[in-house]
Amino acid sequence: MTYYLLLEGDTEEDALYDTNILGEESFGTFYPSVGFMMLSRIINDKPELLETIQILDEHKNSYTLTNFLDKLELWKIKKA
Repeated sequence: MTYYLLLEGDTEEDALYDTNILGEESFGTFYPSVGFMMLSRIINDKPELLETIQILDEHKNSYTLTNFLDKLELWKIKKA
């Protein structure tokens, strides 16, 4: 399952850009992408943007940041 990061003003079409792809989960392992690094930067450098974040999966299901982090906690994260 692929997950996408959308910021305020982004559309679902913007999710297709590399910078918006959080990563992919497969068999309990999460493979981070560029969007995951962007999320990390937002958390550390621009926490005021956290309220505007929307996370979608490839089926267009929406997740809050908290819901996504709860899911992430259950997975192994593959380091590059």
